[in-house]
Amino acid sequence: MKYLLGIIGLLIVLGGSAQDLSWTSIHDIEDSMAKKVKPILVKIETPWCGYCKLMDKKVYPYKKVRKELAKNYYYIKLNAEEKQTIELNDTTYKFKIYGGNRGIQELARKWAKRDGQIKYPTTVILDENYQIVKFLDGYLPKQNFYYWLTEDEE
Repeated sequence: MKYLLGIIGLLIVLGGSAQDLSWTSIHDIEDSMAKKVKPILVKIETPWCGYCKLMDKKVYPYKKVRKELAKNYYYIKLNAEEKQTIELNDTTYKFKIYGGNRGIQELARKWAKRDGQIKYPTTVILDENYQIVKFLDGYLPKQNFYYWLTEDEE
């Protein structure tokens, strides 16, 4: 019985830790980039976004995606409704109220807005100057997301 409980415990620990990624904070990315330059994947999301949560549950735990991110990227989650001011690349980004008690973080708006719209989740890949080199709005299943992540831009 102890042996069985030990195996179950080990599987729970391994299963949980295998799915967790150590997301870098937007507030720490400049320090990370100063140490080593890598592309930055930014997942722009909101707490109420169902597809954002689905990506966390189905896409980011996918072994190929985790491996690719860990090897080649910094990765950040950016809450589009973040009320905290963000300093990045000598620019200050604030939370802007657009009606009632609702608003958007200026940096999220800058990176996620396309054709006058913002969709969640939006995933962007940034270069060393924090400029977008790849853009994806919406949800992709894990294998499609992996291909998007690893394909070269032409």
